[in-house]
Amino acid sequence: MELVIRDARPGDRAAILAINRDGNPGVTALSAAEIDDCIARATLFRVTEQNGQVSSYVIAVAPGFERIGDEYDWFSERLDRFLYVDQIAVAPGAQRQGIASALYADVERAARERGLARLTCDVNLRPPNPDSLAFHARHGFREVGRLEVSDGRFVALLVKELQA
Repeated sequence: MELVIRDARPGDRAAILAINRDGNPGVTALSAAEIDDCIARATLFRVTEQNGQVSSYVIAVAPGFERIGDEYDWFSERLDRFLYVDQIAVAPGAQRQGIASALYADVERAARERGLARLTCDVNLRPPNPDSLAFHARHGFREVGRLEVSDGRFVALLVKELQA
């Protein structure tokens, strides 16, 4: 099955909403308006497509972006030249097929093209998301801090240094 990675489009909104809803609480719920705003403004908003169907998405933003949350603020205060992965989610029927790994490879390529030295993200510790922590560890991320977020979550803050 061929996997296509491409920029998100407004016509992808319904599929992204469904994937986002199924990914909760691992990802924060998004509204249709928030998805449209991210498509218009995010540094990177990519989807995967299999057989013409959107099967996953990733949203990432670089430094200097308008405030998007406590986690992004934490990284912005401490780092420069990073690409923050705000959300990544894979549809339930498409999981365990290497799609998230393919998306992260695409995000890394995009970060390097922009001269960014690292990827950053956060993973929920409360509510717990052990699968995501293990996935990120396998992909070279290391924990650099923890944060009590204003929405009640407690998160691990992760960084992956990119090779030039």
